[in-house]
Parts: sequence; structure tokens; C-alpha cells
Amino acid sequence: MSVQWLSVQSFQHSQDVLSAINALSIHLKLAAAGVSDEARGEQARQARATLAAFLEELEPVVTETERGGATPVVGANPRLRQLASSFVKAKHNSYRFHSELFRATPSRLKQLLASSNVEDRAALLDCLAELRVLMEEHVQTDTERVLGEF
Repeated sequence: MSVQWLSVQSFQHSQDVLSAINALSIHLKLAAAGVSDEARGEQARQARATLAAFLEELEPVVTETERGGATPVVGANPRLRQLASSFVKAKHNSYRFHSELFRATPSRLKQLLASSNVEDRAALLDCLAELRVLMEEHVQTDTERVLGEF
């Protein structure tokens, strides 16, 4: 597969993850403000499922990257490995990334996604905001590879 095609696939996958982050963030912020958001309830459940599946895919690659990345993760494409590498680097940049997601592992975000505790909402929103930043940077790289730098 060509680098450009992998970038197109990565771009689409990243857009799906970003859409899920945005949908869930809006739902959580409306709930925190006391606004009933029943219309987006199903969309929020789907966003949680999308993010949980993404984190399930990302976590073993992050774990291997933290170990030194000597063993390739079966089924992980090169763009996912690059995202995992960016994630590990972000964990060491506590000035920019300070949410629980970057102090622990992707499994912590999975726990927050599954939690129904109101106290976890703020932590989840922080994690989602920082994951959005990381994903947007990843999308920027994909866009440059597909379209070239103008």
C-alpha cells in the first residue's frame, strides 16, 4: 500500500474519532449545564463506542511503543504506530498535555468513558480535549501527505 493511501485511510479514521470526540464533548457539556440533550443521547452512546474501539486499537501499540517498539504489533498500520509514538511523546510533555489520559494509559480514558459518575465528567472532558489536540495534529500530517504542502 502506498504512503498516500495509508494517509487517506488514516485521515478518514481520524475524522471519525474527531467526530466522536466532538459529539460526546457537546453532550457532556450540555449535561453539565443542566440542559436536557435527549436528541443527542444515541449519538453520544455511539461516540462512546467509537472512542472505546479506537482506544482498544491504540492501547497495545502505545504499550509496545513505551517498551521501545522493537516488536511490531500485528494489524497496526504505520500511521497508527506514528500516532502511538506521538501519544508517548505527549505523555512526556506535561506542559501541553496534563489530563489523566496522558498521565496514565488509554485504558484510563476507557474507564472514564464507561463511568456514569458525575465526578468523572470533568476528567473525561479534559481527556477528550487533549485527545482532540493530538488527533488534529495527526490529521494535519495526513493532510500534508495527501495534498502536499501549499
